[in-house]
Amino acid sequence: MDKKSLVSIAALGATFGAIDRGIAVASSEPPDAAPAGVALDASFGSDGVLDPTINDAGHDRYISVAFGADGSVFASGFTEAEAGDHAFLVSKFTPEGVPDETFGDGGSAVVNVVAGGGDAEVARGLVVGDDGSVVLAGPAEHDITAAEPDSDDDDAAVVRLDPAGALDETFGDGGVAIIDLGAGKAVDAETYLADAAWGLAAREGGYVLFASTPNQAADRADSDFAIVGLTDAGAIDEAFGDAGTVIVDVDAAADNARRVKVDADGRILAAGYSRDGDGIVSPTLIRLLPDGTLDDTFGDAGVANHVVLDSVTEAYNVAFQGDDYILSGYGRNADSETVDQVTFRFTADGAWDESFGDGGVTAINLADQDDRGRDVTVLPDGSIIVVGSAKLDDTNLDALIVHLDANGVPDATFGEGGALRLDLGGVGDAFFGVGVTADGSAVCAAGFFGAEPDTDGRDNAVLARLTIS
Repeated sequence: MDKKSLVSIAALGATFGAIDRGIAVASSEPPDAAPAGVALDASFGSDGVLDPTINDAGHDRYISVAFGADGSVFASGFTEAEAGDHAFLVSKFTPEGVPDETFGDGGSAVVNVVAGGGDAEVARGLVVGDDGSVVLAGPAEHDITAAEPDSDDDDAAVVRLDPAGALDETFGDGGVAIIDLGAGKAVDAETYLADAAWGLAAREGGYVLFASTPNQAADRADSDFAIVGLTDAGAIDEAFGDAGTVIVDVDAAADNARRVKVDADGRILAAGYSRDGDGIVSPTLIRLLPDGTLDDTFGDAGVANHVVLDSVTEAYNVAFQGDDYILSGYGRNADSETVDQVTFRFTADGAWDESFGDGGVTAINLADQDDRGRDVTVLPDGSIIVVGSAKLDDTNLDALIVHLDANGVPDATFGEGGALRLDLGGVGDAFFGVGVTADGSAVCAAGFFGAEPDTDGRDNAVLARLTIS
């Protein structure tokens, strides 16, 4: 089976249909000090939302967003190379939302890591170099061979493209590095664990990858966190952690990696969540020193884990707020049947900060349905933007943007009660990635509008822009 194929796609369209907007109310009190004004940028796409045509014949979604040194906007995720076969996708736009025709094919580059392998490939991790190079990371199908015709053992893939969107032959094997963290494992007849790569960040001399991987003990059927150091050439950095990898096992239960950041001191912050033996899901934040050593001044020997809500609290990313850490995701208490979008704060030493929000957490509940946070960023004034999705009823999901002040109070001037719900045009709309520009003047959110299930409709990648005043 062919690997590492760079797929040509049709030029990115620049015609955008009208997008209906829906707004729901989140109950809140006005913040003591008003945060920066945030509003959709009407000059960007259609009323602030760009709906490019990536692939007329199949699904495509954006999951992450990042910015180039010149203000260019990059969004990554996946597209269908052919029916049922996903491939890494990254698109480049000018700050105004115009596809950059000098990048890839009409502004987008597609890499099918394992051609014909299936639907595992998603470029979740995204790093843009100062030179305009792009590094992507995510799961990819295990290279299926005659000896393993039915293998579900997905691996981690890291791909580097040059500033023109072509595979960088100096990285990995022809532009692609495959990291196999271990053999997959069947939990039961219906559940199979494999390597699940999520986060990627640049560090001094290379990159750091955050994933979860099956625990290999004979009596265990759960996953652990895996933090992997890579060199600039895409090789495992043997000087990082334990021969290149740090494995973190929280409470001998299921650990799920999400995103990773590197701070100004080179320390690595990796956010995810863990399910314990009683089924309680709680957020986990790991801090490593630059060499991959767990930082024993943080949390419990480098790991901060706290039961925020008494049943489920998932964390999807960490954002720096001074010396503290803002995390966001979704969760519920044991007496609730639906989840709320939740945001909370850990202090610089890894303690859960009960002074944030309402007793330590800000929850957004729009319609007594499922509301989820998928990414978070902090603005220059310390206020917080969370993106995700808001469920209206059993069949309809809208994209969600939340603005909180620095202490977790919803911004009453944004949307209604701090929450803006956007109907992007589908029944399964969501934002999964968010970032603030280097000059602090704007925020971009990456996501998709989802087609009606069991129809010939297709998911479409979407990019939104908000101005900050």
